[in-house]
Amino acid sequence: MRLMTRVIVLLILGTLSLAKTIQPIFVDSYEGQEVNISCSHTNITTNEYIFWYRQFPNQGPQFVIQGYKTNVANEVASLIIPADRKSSTLILPWATLKDTAVYYCILGVHSETDGAAHLCSISLWGGSHITGKAPK
Repeated sequence: MRLMTRVIVLLILGTLSLAKTIQPIFVDSYEGQEVNISCSHTNITTNEYIFWYRQFPNQGPQFVIQGYKTNVANEVASLIIPADRKSSTLILPWATLKDTAVYYCILGVHSETDGAAHLCSISLWGGSHITGKAPK
């Protein structure tokens, strides 16, 4: 009999009155299975990109992936973006315990000027802020 390890992916919504994205509170999966995390962003504007970050306990947020109109993938995850851009799905291909984190879906303007990185600032319940940068 094979032992199955559950992986829980926690998600936190932004401050409700300012939130432009809606995510499930949590997603759970068995280790080795694909995990799909959805995000609704029906008020996305033409110039906004979709950024995904994750935050491990006692660490700052880490960039996962970003996209605009097309599906993209990297060594960590894939990002599915439908043509209307009103939602997106982050796919973790083989979930492990190391993927247990808080995942954030964020909309923001991407700056190519001088190779500037995207700065992520997230307002959590209670007024505390965390920040992180997407790589250049």
